[in-house]
Amino acid sequence: MSNENIILPHLSCPFPESISPFADKVHQQTLEWVKHFRLVTNEKAFEHLQLSKFGWLSARAYPNAALNRLEIISDWNTWLFIIDDQCDESGLGKRPDRLSALHNRCIEILTGYSTKSNDIPLIHALHDIYCRLQPFSSKSWMLRFAKSAAEYFEATLWEAQNRHLNRWPDTDSYMLMRPFSGRLLTDIELIEIAENIEIPCTARAHPCLIKLASLTNNVVCWSNDIISLNKEKAHGDMHNLVLVMQHELNISLQEALNLVKKLVDAQIQQFQTFEKRLPRFSDVPNHVVKKYVAVLRAWMRGNLDWAYESRRYNVQQNVYQDADKKMHAVCND
Repeated sequence: MSNENIILPHLSCPFPESISPFADKVHQQTLEWVKHFRLVTNEKAFEHLQLSKFGWLSARAYPNAALNRLEIISDWNTWLFIIDDQCDESGLGKRPDRLSALHNRCIEILTGYSTKSNDIPLIHALHDIYCRLQPFSSKSWMLRFAKSAAEYFEATLWEAQNRHLNRWPDTDSYMLMRPFSGRLLTDIELIEIAENIEIPCTARAHPCLIKLASLTNNVVCWSNDIISLNKEKAHGDMHNLVLVMQHELNISLQEALNLVKKLVDAQIQQFQTFEKRLPRFSDVPNHVVKKYVAVLRAWMRGNLDWAYESRRYNVQQNVYQDADKKMHAVCND
């Protein structure tokens, strides 16, 4: 992969910054939860986990969630990042057979199976999340959550097969699979838990709400592909929209970065357009739908704010400051 010097495009989002007052408390609780389940035993890896501030990501994405609900969401997102890192660092992400076995066990846990004495810590931690979610959710919601998680597992298996075969995905295939591999679908399901609301199928299945969720997913995932570019390059991983477009279009890395940035901006503009088209639903109070959409907005902005305050990607601070200034300019126009 190219070692050319590049300048990360300035990412900005025209939605107001928001964060839960429980941000630091949730972050500390999640670190204790990781210790309790021995998910990270290496001291250096745990220090990196602390600096990554995953609790702050959940606090920015769900700024109005009650503390006990936010703690579960933070633990879930941290669990996802840990399994992702273990796939990268242990070589599991290049072993489709072993990864498939792990995923099958995870799906069993999320559909009600009990743990076994020989289960690895990741499985015991997942079972804890499953048990803590139950009091706040219906059986139908748990099935939806399990389905979204299963689609994430399937997408990461697709990635593992690509790595194993050294097979580059084309842009269309990557864009098709990225909403699933980005794991945000589970977080969109968690909006109902965070906000203590219920979005019936009549609203969830409406094309406008589906489009808003899809646009949010694209903005978050494609922004991450810009922010995490150096991480993917370091691991020799081709699963990044910037790298996929560079490879397919035979353009420079900088040109590919700039192209993905334009795609992200276009998705945000589309979100603002579709938000204005939201209908009123006869069986869902309007303030419930507004809460749902507010979290979608919070995810797009909060993901950026977290990426620049976290040490996970080591993005230069001046890039964030420039982006923040640009955001304020947009908001004040």
